[in-house]
Amino acid sequence: MFKKTMKKLACGVLAVASVVACAGTFTACETSNPEVKMQIEFNGETYNLNYKLYRKIAPTTVEHFLYLADNGYYDGLCVHDYDADNLKMYTGGYSVATDETDTDGLVYKSYYDAIAAFDNYGKFPMSVWRNEDKKNPTYTLYGEFKNNNFEVKNGALKESFGSLTMYYHDIASYAASENTVYVSRADGNTELASRQYKYNSATSLFYISLLDGEQENQGYCTFATLKSGSVEVLEDLQADITAYIEANYTDSTDDEDDFTTLRSVRVNTDDPFVGENTINKSFHVPNAPIVIKKVEVKKF
Repeated sequence: MFKKTMKKLACGVLAVASVVACAGTFTACETSNPEVKMQIEFNGETYNLNYKLYRKIAPTTVEHFLYLADNGYYDGLCVHDYDADNLKMYTGGYSVATDETDTDGLVYKSYYDAIAAFDNYGKFPMSVWRNEDKKNPTYTLYGEFKNNNFEVKNGALKESFGSLTMYYHDIASYAASENTVYVSRADGNTELASRQYKYNSATSLFYISLLDGEQENQGYCTFATLKSGSVEVLEDLQADITAYIEANYTDSTDDEDDFTTLRSVRVNTDDPFVGENTINKSFHVPNAPIVIKKVEVKKF
């Protein structure tokens, strides 16, 4: 009886220890394929998309995204650019303006202020530095794609229906874009490599692909695909957006364009590397908000 009791106690202790060991983003319990659930709200309905991430293919991008998601960074942000022509929904940087006097219709979420406010700020997954001594991080993301001379050891993902791709604004016109930064991978290869800042300037932006098929992208990193069952959910969201457009813009010659308002928004306003050299970008902002209600990490 005593031995059986001790055995049960030992199993209980091991179970608790296992839970504790896995209770954090970056632990020994990490898997090759983390999972997240993204809740999207549109026109009063909620759509749950389950994703599989690829740590072996894009280790640094996955760690960066998981850190932001696990800290609630994306919760409440909106699709700020519904690009129907290029079959993309861009998100990760703005929420819907509640003040009608805001002509942009959007409220920018300051990336640098937000991550500095996280309780676990010291655990931010660094991957880009100004200097080789690693004393001045940029808090941006190492671009794991071909144009950045990144060697994809396990075969780069292609964009597909519903896939997630990290995005950055084109800053090629900035002098800072040619500046050299130093990068390292998150998969144990700590060797620093020098790269241009323009390909290593991503912060929190990403886009959801609406492609019918697959497409190779050498300038951005695709790091997640829809899990089985979620393809139909995204198709339902697409169908409901189409139905909304048809119901509200039936007299228009181009209904899809009328679903959005083209707005000029000033970007990179808080990037310390770029400084005051900010520029305007045009976004197709949906008139009926598409909101990322929550991005929840289900498996690390």
